[in-house]
Amino acid sequence: MNLILGILTDYYFLAFIIAWICSILIKTGLTAWKKKTSLDIAEGLKNGGMPSSHSTVVAAITTAVYNIQGLTGLFFVSLVFSLIIISDAFRLRRIVGIHGEEINLLLKKIKKKPIEVIYGHSFFQVIIGIILGIAVSQIVFLIMYW
Repeated sequence: MNLILGILTDYYFLAFIIAWICSILIKTGLTAWKKKTSLDIAEGLKNGGMPSSHSTVVAAITTAVYNIQGLTGLFFVSLVFSLIIISDAFRLRRIVGIHGEEINLLLKKIKKKPIEVIYGHSFFQVIIGIILGIAVSQIVFLIMYW
């Protein structure tokens, strides 16, 4: 029981989980609004979309590390991993989406069913995810330590 209570009251965990939930809920709402459909949490859990959940989560964790540890080695390790994940969400997944388009052209020629193409995130989606992650982490920090 103490382990569960310890996890549920841990700043790092709360910053991460609250940021992730906020990102999913915002993505769900924006997707429903854009598609003019009802809310479907499965839409919020899909890859791509606004905001980038990957960017939100890593920004929240890195901000949490900074808030507790300051400019330490742990912070810089967290920052480097965050930048790798953000780069993946923005660049690599976009390239994979372009490759998916090309694969679909080949599949069309041989009369096969196309694959689902996911493009990753736009720069704006990534930036909004980072801002959301930092904001959530700061709010959780202020609530817990002020």
